[in-house]
Amino acid sequence: MKTASRILYNLLLGSNILIFNPSLCREGFFNVYHQMKNFSISVALLILLFTGCKPAPPKDFKLVFTMEIVKAYKSMIEINSDRSYHIKQGSFLAAIKDSDGKLSDAEFKELTELLAGSWILDLKTTYGFDKKSNTPDDPYKGIIYQLDYSEGNRTKGILIHPNKSGLPQNLTRLLKFLNKFTSDHLDK
Repeated sequence: MKTASRILYNLLLGSNILIFNPSLCREGFFNVYHQMKNFSISVALLILLFTGCKPAPPKDFKLVFTMEIVKAYKSMIEINSDRSYHIKQGSFLAAIKDSDGKLSDAEFKELTELLAGSWILDLKTTYGFDKKSNTPDDPYKGIIYQLDYSEGNRTKGILIHPNKSGLPQNLTRLLKFLNKFTSDHLDK
């Protein structure tokens, strides 16, 4: 046990056991040392992998978000990577409202972080349309969200029934941001 504790002590200090304690090779601990060293390297690589795998913010993108209450209301926002946006909203009973502008630095930063964090290009194409979630008493019945996203030469279209059934958390945050952004900027 004393020899094993020396091995651990030397590993934690990062010193080479073979240089400071060559008698351990004769005692049969040479393989244990290398196994522990390989394990330590593997753990370090896993930590780097998990902490270093943040998605890169999108550079050249176009996002179109549409919210529709079937046969009653439609809202559409288009946001481009040059920070420009265009909002169009209308219903069958009211006139169409339009709004154009540029995203602030804080809004653009939040949007790009949400886009990167949602891994939007890797998401499924539909959410919330399973039979279990579409019941007659569904409060979201008739509401449809659509996201059309393009980045470089990759595109993705996502159709969403917002009943909170199986929606990824990052996608929910993105939808909340887009809804709030639309309502905040339409009347400016």
